[in-house]
Amino acid sequence: MPTPRVSFGTPLSQLVYVRERILYGVMVVVSLGVYAGLVMWSLSQPETGASYLVAAFVIPLIGWYAHGMALGHMRGNAVRVSEKQFPQLYRLTVAHARRLELKQVPVVYVLQSGGLLNAFATRFSGRDFVVINSDVLEMALDQGEAAVGFIVGHELAHLWRGHLRHRWLTIPARFLPYLGSAYSRACEYTCDRIGAACQPEGAISGLLALAAGKQLHPHVDVREFAAQAEKDQSFWIRRAELMSSHPLLTKRVAALVKAGVAIPARSQLPMAGNPMAA
Repeated sequence: MPTPRVSFGTPLSQLVYVRERILYGVMVVVSLGVYAGLVMWSLSQPETGASYLVAAFVIPLIGWYAHGMALGHMRGNAVRVSEKQFPQLYRLTVAHARRLELKQVPVVYVLQSGGLLNAFATRFSGRDFVVINSDVLEMALDQGEAAVGFIVGHELAHLWRGHLRHRWLTIPARFLPYLGSAYSRACEYTCDRIGAACQPEGAISGLLALAAGKQLHPHVDVREFAAQAEKDQSFWIRRAELMSSHPLLTKRVAALVKAGVAIPARSQLPMAGNPMAA
């Protein structure tokens, strides 16, 4: 199937990565099979089956409690974005949420993370949240909002696609070697496309910032970086990706380039002794 062209006017449904849909179906079938097997086994072994059924209820409850505690700690120490608090980021979030036709604009927090460039979406008790590390926002202050707009669009795409809803349908399959990580990587490719549709001029810069940092990413040769995906094919690189929840950044950039996303102009890196450094 040909790669869809990514632009602001592209219908969002066309940007969903094909493998995401296929792998999700496989995971649901596998998980439902596991659930059915556990129920049948419990009915055939009532003495021990009952304890397993109790564990199947208690373990998710513990996970829910731990998630709530972690999120509560984060929310109590982060800065909540609003019209008065980081209005630039709030405006980007509202604009992208409308573009994706989300029913509600998620609550966004900015959190200091010791220099880590990252963001993530999460869901708890029916509410959606997006957490953006402070260094990502600093990049917007230094170099413009385009790259940050892509990162926000990428995280909102997880909400648009429902990646955080009904996770119980896929939990057993997520523990199968390679299957759960393959589905997660497919979701990331989808969200890259959606983020690029929301903020096309910042898509590649947003990914390069994750690779080279907020100061050096404008100096990266995009095509050379994308070509790395084909040049570096060692056993350990391939093995590491197979076990990872995210595709390699080189592959993510290459996928956006293939989809026709605009390549940002490259800045020359001033070096010591170079007149440009003066």
